[in-house]
Amino acid sequence: MGRFLNVGIIQMPVNEDTVVNLKYIEQKTNELMSAYHKPELIVGVECMESFTAQYIPGPMTEFFSNIAKKHGIYFIPGSMYEKHNDLPKGKFYNSAPIFNPKGELVDVYRKMAPWRPAEDITEPGKRYVVFDIPEKNTKVGVQICYDLNFPEISRNETLMGAEVLVKLTLDPQELYGLNKNVHFTRALENQAYLVSTNAVGFFNGAHLYGNSLIVNPEGHLLWEAGQTESVCTVTLDLDLVKRTREYGTIFMDHYLQHLRDYNFPMPYADDVTKAPLFKTLRRTPTSIYKYEEDVKQIGVCEIGNRNQIDIDFEQLEKNLAEFLEK
Repeated sequence: MGRFLNVGIIQMPVNEDTVVNLKYIEQKTNELMSAYHKPELIVGVECMESFTAQYIPGPMTEFFSNIAKKHGIYFIPGSMYEKHNDLPKGKFYNSAPIFNPKGELVDVYRKMAPWRPAEDITEPGKRYVVFDIPEKNTKVGVQICYDLNFPEISRNETLMGAEVLVKLTLDPQELYGLNKNVHFTRALENQAYLVSTNAVGFFNGAHLYGNSLIVNPEGHLLWEAGQTESVCTVTLDLDLVKRTREYGTIFMDHYLQHLRDYNFPMPYADDVTKAPLFKTLRRTPTSIYKYEEDVKQIGVCEIGNRNQIDIDFEQLEKNLAEFLEK
């Protein structure tokens, strides 16, 4: 008997009111679990909590735990801004809680590469996360958005045994063409499935393009959504991962085996800041305002005044607390 994993994707709009998002996730999970082809792992999108940072564990993760337990599924509902006692005031992690079919919080992945300067309030996580699905004898690595653009993250999760790489996203339209090919590269070079989700609609001044997709271990597109709300369940043949890693991609290229054989030297692996490149490369701007100061020097963003976002954070927190207390 083969190893197959049904993955459900919730490609959703993100509302500034977290309660709207939680209701949406609950409803779409119910719909997926009522469908003819039901999922065993369900994955949401990045920043489904909008503007209401929470502790993990806490009332919101308890809400998701109940959903996972009710349906008996593995569940990555999306990422959320996480309050943490180790962080300075006003700083958060961008975190993805992971639940098993018993509703247990098995791990939390914290985004390692916040999209600076836009995510200036986000502190980077320091730990790769790969979790087990023992029923399928497989492991799943978790990433969030900009993480995928750094091959080190996918590669390390692969070396930890991940056969499926899951990435949660909140990407604007401008990045669609820039990033699409990265998904195929990460799947191919790691001989792994790449499951990428993205939100849709308009949020915080951007149009989110959707186009969630799944790429197989040989770099072929298995499924891609459009730019509207969508749910879908796709079956992953996990034995294809095993076969490509053992016998080569299309029985020719042995990427991971050759990684072991060549064992390439990595002179800056212990501290990349020691590389000669960084002796001349300017520092990353730490905020949107620093970014604008930088690019104005070369004639970009010279005209216009930035609009201030007017959001009633206290009311959003109140809405969420009342919903979770029900």
